[in-house]
Order: sequence, then C-alpha cells, then structure tokens
Amino acid sequence: MSSRTRQKTVTRTIRIPSHLDAIIHKDSKEKRSTANALISSILTKYAEWDRYTESFGFISLPRSGLKLIMESLDDEAIKQIAGQIGASQSRELIMFFFKKISLDTFVSAISLFSKYAGFGSYEIESNGREHTVVLHHELGRKWSIYVAYLMSEGLKSTLGISPRFQIAENSVIFELFIP
Repeated sequence: MSSRTRQKTVTRTIRIPSHLDAIIHKDSKEKRSTANALISSILTKYAEWDRYTESFGFISLPRSGLKLIMESLDDEAIKQIAGQIGASQSRELIMFFFKKISLDTFVSAISLFSKYAGFGSYEIESNGREHTVVLHHELGRKWSIYVAYLMSEGLKSTLGISPRFQIAENSVIFELFIP
C-alpha cells in the first residue's frame, strides 16, 4: 500500500489505566509521533506477531545473550541445529501464520522475523525467476551460519528450493531460482 493510500479506519473508545496513558504519551512524544500512531503500531504488532508467537511458545532473549550462546557452539553444531529447525519448523510456522505455503508467504515470514524477532534487516531483488535475498545483521559470523542453514533447509522443506548462499561476518546472501 502506498503512503498516499489511506486504510479504512474505525473509531474505538477504550479505557486504559492512567499510568499506561502516561507511558504512551511520553513514548509517542520521544518518537515524534502521536499517541494514536503508537497505539496503532502496538495493535499491528499484536495482530502480525504476538498472537501467533504466544501460541507457538516463542521466548524473548537479549541479542547479547543469543550471541553468547551462538559463540559457545562450533560451526557444525550450529549447522545441524539450524538445519533441523529449518526443516521441521518452517512449514509449521508458515502454515500457522499464513495458512498456505508459497514463496510470498516465505518472504512474508522473513519480513516478520526481521521486523519483530530481530533476525536482521533484509532486501530482496527479483528478476523473473531469479531472486536474491540479502539479510544483514549485527550478530557475527555464527549467526550468519545459523540463518543460512535455517533458511536453506526451510526453503527445501517448504518449497523444494535449494538456494545458493554466501556467508559473511554480518550478512547472508541467498540466490534462489524458481523453475
């Protein structure tokens, strides 16, 4: 949707405790936004992410803690863990979130995991049947290995696609060819 296109909205009156109202006003002011925009983003996050991840049993973990865990594993262990999770959980998660499996829903899953789970930021370039996905992060080479094998096995198990990938210190590049 373009920034000029307006979404249909509904006016709703709710009651919230005054301490929450104070937090919303303070935070929206710090973000140079409005209380309404902040509340809308909170509800969007709930609709797009929280209602699913709560049911699926996700946990929150600081990046520094995740990085310590990743650094304690050798590369082969990371590949094995990521491959197993990618192969077994990708289809389940995508079906749970989107109710169908396709390249579009796989990309939507990457978008949600980037936006809400801190996987990194991504860019996608498509040229007909060839697609390049670049995922950039700040968690180091071991996270790159994890993401590479997670997504590679996820693509194989959900779409039957075996991507080529390149691992760098803080990024992973995937090249996909869709027959």
